[in-house]
Amino acid sequence: MRKFLTLLCGGIIAFSLFAWSGNPVKAAEESSDDCGCHDLIPLQGVERNKIVAKLISSDAFKAVKKEAKQNGYTWNGANEVEVVIPAEGVTMVGAKFTNNQGNVLVYVFINGVFAGTSPE
Repeated sequence: MRKFLTLLCGGIIAFSLFAWSGNPVKAAEESSDDCGCHDLIPLQGVERNKIVAKLISSDAFKAVKKEAKQNGYTWNGANEVEVVIPAEGVTMVGAKFTNNQGNVLVYVFINGVFAGTSPE
């Protein structure tokens, strides 16, 4: 009887250690670099269309479009342009360009000034 009781108690302890419901993620260190950039939602509608029209007619966009064409990329059109406002007074616009192999580059403009490229 003692062996059975010892085996039963040992089984309960083993079960509680390995199969008890718990949250192992609580032990992970929380990240302090919460930039909020993952919460951004692209603009839609009239406001987006006004910003895109203003960008397309700018000299900065025309120069970037010409340079991209020389590098073998073609512009995907105004329907592929994404507009995000991450903070008050800051407007980010991403215009997509594709090459012959299907690689997509996003040309980023911040407040109408070309900021660089990023793969899609």
